[in-house]
Amino acid sequence: MDGAQVGAFGALPTYRIYHVGSGGRLRVGETFVAEGDREAVARARGQLVPGQPAELWEWGRPIGRFTRDHEFIPDTR
Repeated sequence: MDGAQVGAFGALPTYRIYHVGSGGRLRVGETFVAEGDREAVARARGQLVPGQPAELWEWGRPIGRFTRDHEFIPDTR
């Protein structure tokens, strides 16, 4: 695993996608588990809304964001 914490659903890390709406307001998307960050990014792609950016988080750890064109930009914090 990519150094992620154990999530609420058991041994796999728990991720959540946040859709960024007008004015930068976040709308919570689906919560899901994945083997690691790479799998989470792939699963999140299936939840993206056309033309709308989104952020991917693993609990309090930002994984990265998707642009309006759905290009993934990893978080560097």
